[in-house]
Amino acid sequence: MKKLTLAAIPAAFGLAVAAPALMAQDDVDTGTDAGTEVETTEKNGAIVTREAIVEEVLIVDEDGNAILDENGAEQYETVETGGWVHTVETPSGNRHTVTKVEGERAIVTHEKAERVARAERAERPEKPEKPEKPEKPERPERPGRGG
Repeated sequence: MKKLTLAAIPAAFGLAVAAPALMAQDDVDTGTDAGTEVETTEKNGAIVTREAIVEEVLIVDEDGNAILDENGAEQYETVETGGWVHTVETPSGNRHTVTKVEGERAIVTHEKAERVARAERAERPEKPEKPEKPEKPERPERPGRGG
């Protein structure tokens, strides 16, 4: 019996650690543009998007001159600036956005979806008043009881 208990305790702890990780694999993940955008659909229906903040930068040579393509136009490259934008869109249409630029405080915005106006309820007819109950007659006193 002691040997069974000694083996069961580590197995139970192993299941307790592995179960949440196995359950989390149900989420849908997609990635695009080498990690600049990750979209996840949560179990509750929310769509979570995380994007890196990017900037178009002019490509220059060692002398600081712009590099031109075969048409004579300046060439630009996309560079990550070190910040990110995290957006959560709920099934009800609410959108929560966190913008974090490196070296600055995060900016949080909340956009609530417009709610559809409810139809007015029909008025209930008034209930008729209940007739008053007649008063109960008094009980006669019984002999032999204290009172």
